[in-house]
Amino acid sequence: MIAPSEIIRRAAAQGQLPQDAQWPREDSRPGAVLLLTSLGAWLAVLPLLGAIGLAFGDALLREGPALYVSGLGLLAVSVVILRQGGLALFIEQLCLPAVVLGLCCLGWALFRDLSVSVAALGMCAASVVLASLAPLHWLRSLLGMMLGVFLTVAVMGWSSGEDAFDHLFWSGRFRWTWWLQAHIGLAAWLAVLWLLPRLPGARTGSLLESLAEGWCAQLLLMLVLLSGTTFMLGGVVPGSSAGSEMGQAGSGFDLLGSTRNMVSVLCALGAAALLASRWPALRQMPLAGLGVALLLAVLCAFMPNLGATCLCTAALAVTQRWRLAALGCAAALWIVGSFYYLLAWSLADKALLLVLIGAALGALAWLATRAMSHAAGAESVAQNAGSWWKNRRLAGIALAGVATLAVANFAIFEKENIIRDGRPVFVRLAPVDPRSLMQGDYMRLNFALPDRMDRDDHPRGGRRPTVLVRPDPALPSAYALHLPSALEPRQSDDIEVPLSAKDGSWVFVTDAWFFKEGDAQKFEGARYGEFRILPNGSALLVGMADDRLRPIR
Repeated sequence: MIAPSEIIRRAAAQGQLPQDAQWPREDSRPGAVLLLTSLGAWLAVLPLLGAIGLAFGDALLREGPALYVSGLGLLAVSVVILRQGGLALFIEQLCLPAVVLGLCCLGWALFRDLSVSVAALGMCAASVVLASLAPLHWLRSLLGMMLGVFLTVAVMGWSSGEDAFDHLFWSGRFRWTWWLQAHIGLAAWLAVLWLLPRLPGARTGSLLESLAEGWCAQLLLMLVLLSGTTFMLGGVVPGSSAGSEMGQAGSGFDLLGSTRNMVSVLCALGAAALLASRWPALRQMPLAGLGVALLLAVLCAFMPNLGATCLCTAALAVTQRWRLAALGCAAALWIVGSFYYLLAWSLADKALLLVLIGAALGALAWLATRAMSHAAGAESVAQNAGSWWKNRRLAGIALAGVATLAVANFAIFEKENIIRDGRPVFVRLAPVDPRSLMQGDYMRLNFALPDRMDRDDHPRGGRRPTVLVRPDPALPSAYALHLPSALEPRQSDDIEVPLSAKDGSWVFVTDAWFFKEGDAQKFEGARYGEFRILPNGSALLVGMADDRLRPIR
């Protein structure tokens, strides 16, 4: 192992570090102390914000240069403090809320007085200047993420010609521009990644490295949002349906959709080529590398955002940026999970495709590992160490497989229990937008919530709101959703059912019904949803019924 002093000497001789560079000293302060001090700094800032708001009122936000002066002043003071040495811990931690507050003031003023694109470019410039002056790596990474977000907003605002955020994000060209910006940003990030080892100065390289980390993180998050809803997490991300159209390949021919699919395939092939050029296992087995490339290309052909994610994760893996590579793997899993909601394919076909591709990738990985072990010819001690690592890896794969089967079978058992023991309940459908009622093998549903309940209400304490499923006196076997007052007594047949979060609002159990493609005409006469509900409030939509409560099969 090379001593730290020798590393510093060699780096200084190559011009990568200044001659007076020293090895960084470890922070001896406990993590708990840092956390509590940071919390105290944030708590000290909140009353200050309240005092400023009470002193100036709405006039501070509506007009005048006060926000510019406050924002730039806070940023300048924070940078000066952060560049000093030997400061008290509380003062150091107080700088982060000050930076956030300064950026908020500056951003509010820019977006108040300028168009969306110009204001976003101003925030991009502020993030670059602040990152070049700030000495902390993690703060530079956050500013790199901010740079990517506001540059995307600037490009979308310029291309759509909108002057307000609400118009910008609901414009028809929003999704296509967002997807294009993500892939152009990926190309720029790859260029910076290639350029980093070739830069002459260490300071410029350090700045670009930090900004590139934040840029990469926001790229992966952008691709996740573009993919829409993922499996079993449909209501977690508000507005996730905004990305569903961009995250899926349609069944018919579409020029933009075909372009996205082709770019995704090319990115997947690039990821496979990058891995094959740097990993010995794939170099020694060219057929295995070719198989990986073909399998990734097939999978990415149906998921327009997966190819870019694979290419980004491959670049992170070969450059040993493992934390960001783990984030890339999580993003890829999210995008693969969104394949569950691809309406052009049946559920059985989607499951078969994923099983076949997963089995083929596992077989190729096993063959490559086996070829590497035979070609190594290592000593017995190294072989024993490799055997230990191999056993631990196999145990991890086995545990992951068992956990996957356990989660899937528990969900199946839970649904079967509701179907078997639940009370049959028919709830009347409410009107829904006719343009989204029928979409291939998908039917949009809307069940009438009580008039006194707002779909956008967020109850206190983080608890989900509930409604009472009560028999409808006008029609036997039919039920209505009821929201009783605090003093109203419960009836014997009432069942309390919690609402589910979906796209930032509350829905009763679900807002969709999937059926076999070609049966749309049959379900056009649906007037009721057929549920099974347990006494504890667990509910499941099992079918649709007509106006006479006759099940539609």
